[in-house]
Amino acid sequence: MPGRRIVWLLLAVTLLKLVLASVWGWTADIYQTSLQASAFLAGHDLFDPQNTGGGPAFFPLGHYLIAAACLMTSHFTGIPFSFLLKTPAIVADLGVALLLRTTLRGGERAAIAYMLNPVTFLLSVYHGQLHTVAMAAAVLAFWLLERNRFKLGALALGLAGSVRQHYAVLIVLFLKRSKVQRPMVLAVFGITFLLLNLSLLESHSPGRIFSPTWTYGSWGYTIPLVQGPRLLAMLGLNSVSAITDPINQFLQHYGASFYWLWALAFGLWTWRVKSQDPWKSSLLFLVGLYAISPGFGIQWLVWVVPFWLIVNRRQAFLYSILAGLFIAGSYWQAGLNGLYGVRSVTANLRLLHIGDLIGMFIVGFLGVLTWVYCVRVAWQLARPEIINATGQG
Repeated sequence: MPGRRIVWLLLAVTLLKLVLASVWGWTADIYQTSLQASAFLAGHDLFDPQNTGGGPAFFPLGHYLIAAACLMTSHFTGIPFSFLLKTPAIVADLGVALLLRTTLRGGERAAIAYMLNPVTFLLSVYHGQLHTVAMAAAVLAFWLLERNRFKLGALALGLAGSVRQHYAVLIVLFLKRSKVQRPMVLAVFGITFLLLNLSLLESHSPGRIFSPTWTYGSWGYTIPLVQGPRLLAMLGLNSVSAITDPINQFLQHYGASFYWLWALAFGLWTWRVKSQDPWKSSLLFLVGLYAISPGFGIQWLVWVVPFWLIVNRRQAFLYSILAGLFIAGSYWQAGLNGLYGVRSVTANLRLLHIGDLIGMFIVGFLGVLTWVYCVRVAWQLARPEIINATGQG
């Protein structure tokens, strides 16, 4: 009976999310996704920025299939596209909560903590993004892996990677554990991922799928590198930029390679460590991406939530508070662009009233603080793997 009440609670929260999603309107990502969906339905090259309003597209095909389905449904029914695009993430939240409820180290508390989490709530109900859908497929994959259903898990992971490509790296955990079924697991994953994305090879720039863009200076260690000199310049200290400019140029030029280097390092560690917890290893990979990332999108912050709730619930709570405040602050900050009539308020700090300037400083501080916490946890997770892999200690 208590379990049934939990399911009803999860369903009630889902209904509440749908109601709120219908009254919270558009974001820039929703508009960009609508352009991508239109380009897909028109048969245009998705990786040509001219076909997507000038904003480069770089996701695997699963992203555009879902977006196009939402746009077609909107045309046929008159239901706003903004609501329809939010619905897959909201439904995915319910699916993740139900999966967490039945994982070995999850349970009902983990399910409720996920469903009421400020990160998942804000991103699903307001933002309008499909990161949650990819993450839900990845959680299903590891739920299946936990039950030694390797081939079905590889299929689910292939679907996850076909919406957000970074999840494809986690196939190394399946290959490590499946042993005798390894060739079939690799075949199922490879066929799923390749078939779903085969049409992208017709693009003039298919390599975009391997180099997703990110907003430099919006996260972690690059916030003080970008915003610090601007703040100091307002105080008459202009010499700092002579130091930070070369660093920023280097990171912007070579920053994308950091993700590939981390994926390679993670794969090597995974293969050398004898015994490992797939949930913990997945969390290490994802939080490691946060740690090394020179750029960011706040949607990324949802990637780790279910994995963290399984590995360490107390840490997950603290992360969710920090990340939730940072997300909410980022939404407020984004609204200042229209208020001041500029493309980027962060590049026009002199225009801001003192209250807004202080508010932006707080948002930046939250971005750095959340990153510091992720770095700390990434090191805690990585250190035992490094020791085990090298045979020391």
